[in-house]
Amino acid sequence: MTNPFPPVRTEGRIPEEMLVELCSLESAAHEIASTVNVSYHGVRILTKGPWEPNQDVSLRTISGSFYSRAHVVYCKALPNHCFSIGLELLRPMSKASEPPQTH
Repeated sequence: MTNPFPPVRTEGRIPEEMLVELCSLESAAHEIASTVNVSYHGVRILTKGPWEPNQDVSLRTISGSFYSRAHVVYCKALPNHCFSIGLELLRPMSKASEPPQTH
């Protein structure tokens, strides 16, 4: 049985609203969504549709200034027919124009 509660964060998040494009790396799913808060290693996003925990995604700001690969940590249904998802950024956010860093 999976834990219904998100993991405990080790760093604070800053309230920040911006439009982002969320794209699955495993399917053709994509969505324009809005962030709620951000940190160096994670972000909370409000989406119209559900996203599967453990799904790998790419995340970029609509302005094109930031890009990162991420991992869906949790997806929680909200009363207003939206979903709150928590993403763990797999690499620090980088400029969208720069190639992703490889390790």
